[in-house]
Amino acid sequence: MIKLNRIGNKLGAVGLFGVLLSTGMVANQMSSETTITAANNRAWVQQAVADRTLRANIALRGMELSLRDVWQSKTAADLEKQMDRLNGAYASMTGELDAAVANVVRPEDKDRLQKIRALGADYHASASEIGKAQLRIIDITKKRAERSADWTKTFEGFQLSPALIRAANRSDIERVLNEADSNFNSVQAATWRLIATGDESEKQVIVNRTGGLEDTLDSARSIISDTTLLATIDGLAKNVKSFSAVTAEAIAVEAAKKSLLNTKALPAAGEIVGLMQGALETAARDAEAAKALAATELSQTNRLSLVVAVIVMLSLVGSVLFSFLGIARPLTRLNGALKKMAAGELTIEIPGATRGDEVGEVAKTVVIIGENAERRARDEAAARAHGDQQATERRKADMIALADSFEAAVGEIVETVLTAANELEASASSLTATAERSQQLTITVAGASDEASANVQSVASATEELSTSIGEISRRVQESARVASDAVDQARATTGRVGELSKAAARIGDVVELINTIAGQTNLLALNATIEAARAGDAGRGFAVVASEVKALAEQTAKATGEIGHQINGIQMATKESVGAITEISSTIERLSEISSTIATAVEQQGSATQEIARNVQKAAHGTLQVSSNITDVQGGARSTGAASSQVLAAARSLSHNSSRLKSEVGKFLGSVRAA
Repeated sequence: MIKLNRIGNKLGAVGLFGVLLSTGMVANQMSSETTITAANNRAWVQQAVADRTLRANIALRGMELSLRDVWQSKTAADLEKQMDRLNGAYASMTGELDAAVANVVRPEDKDRLQKIRALGADYHASASEIGKAQLRIIDITKKRAERSADWTKTFEGFQLSPALIRAANRSDIERVLNEADSNFNSVQAATWRLIATGDESEKQVIVNRTGGLEDTLDSARSIISDTTLLATIDGLAKNVKSFSAVTAEAIAVEAAKKSLLNTKALPAAGEIVGLMQGALETAARDAEAAKALAATELSQTNRLSLVVAVIVMLSLVGSVLFSFLGIARPLTRLNGALKKMAAGELTIEIPGATRGDEVGEVAKTVVIIGENAERRARDEAAARAHGDQQATERRKADMIALADSFEAAVGEIVETVLTAANELEASASSLTATAERSQQLTITVAGASDEASANVQSVASATEELSTSIGEISRRVQESARVASDAVDQARATTGRVGELSKAAARIGDVVELINTIAGQTNLLALNATIEAARAGDAGRGFAVVASEVKALAEQTAKATGEIGHQINGIQMATKESVGAITEISSTIERLSEISSTIATAVEQQGSATQEIARNVQKAAHGTLQVSSNITDVQGGARSTGAASSQVLAAARSLSHNSSRLKSEVGKFLGSVRAA
């Protein structure tokens, strides 16, 4: 059975306890390093997923803006530029989503991001089809402009042709052709309104005006006999058929483009926005949870490290105190007593004789030796008094036997103490090495924490740059809304000016009506003058000629004012149609302005979310700095542990040295006893 009051057992138990604590401290440091690294990695991955998802959402907003610009492109070069922007935004969105999918952990989050990517591909495909349709619209618009220019050129040439000037029914022909030109302009205006506003009622207007235009040209053929003029009429009719075909193609392509937008692009975009918002919220929540978990793991690790360090330090201090108070000081006192006994002081009090350990056994043995030495001294004195030489020799033999007995008893004890001291010294050396290893691991953890802090700072900087980019996008969208608002104001001003033009045309019509009335009265007066001149006979013949001329001039004036009236009616009709078209365009621009404002609001919300993420990342950076500070404190504790273990090593070496000295002094004492 092991006795717990033995010095060797106590020193062995203390050494074993120190080794176990040191091993636990090293294991705790390694586990802490692994735990902190894993927690930081989880926080980093979740933050990366949140950033990637946010960038993908911004790229989606860029695709929406680019599609709006594709829809409004007027030239092929502008369309190509906007398609390049749309393709770049799509590539950015897919790249960010692929990177986010590679880092997510939960299957449902991965499925949601992959669904967003698939919907984004559908949206991009629809946008590409819309771009192709817009390119056809641009080409068709160019053809319509060419047909319109051909009509205007042919019509103006017809009006100035000598054959028309020589025609007896010139005014009838011009009236019919002006009606045809009015119908052609009406077809153009109705087509414009249909493409700009999508008003299906304009299709019937186009059909009616085109039919009226063809009927008017047929009427013109019926009253024209000149072959040159008939050839011109046939050219105008051919132009009308070509213009109608191009217009029908434009209407069909525009309808297909709107169908792509309403049935594919917009539903895909709406679903993407909902899924993206959920992904952003989930990513932000997971990032916060990972940061909280990392902080909790770090706090627990720090507390456990501090507890272990305190226990190690207390055990080291206890070992030092035990070695000094329980071994070194009693042995020093016992050694002093032995020196006095060697000097002949046999009646001194032996310290430590009441102890129950090895030191106490040595002290008890020394007490017995002292008592025996004192008895032998008395015996020697008696022997000298009787002069018995044989008694002296027997006393010497007894002293030698006592010395041998003392050496056998005390030598084993001293050897045991010396062995235990050596074991304590080895344990203290191992503890010192372990403390140095703990300090090195703490330095490594501190370096990893500093690196994590630097990484979080990099994420914070990237998030701030992302927030700046969103601000720039918001500024551009607001600028677009402002331009749309200016366009609405200009369209309203144009509507006002066209209204003034309509009023001016009405006033001109009133003047023409007055001139027509005056011409009628003049014709009536000329007729009356002719009648009166006929009654006057030869005396009124000259007056009759003048009256005839006045009547002819009045008829020409009536015809001219009638033609002017037809022209003014055409102007008024075109003006009314232009006012309607401009109003519809203003309404469309206002809707575009509202859409731009909505997009600007969404981008501002994304900017706010990005700023919130930036603030959270700054908090994470601050927490990482606190981690680094706490690890520095743990590193200081490891250094203190190393210093305490060094003190224990020094005390163990001192104990070993004193044990060796005790063994030497006992040898000297026994030599003196044997020589006595």
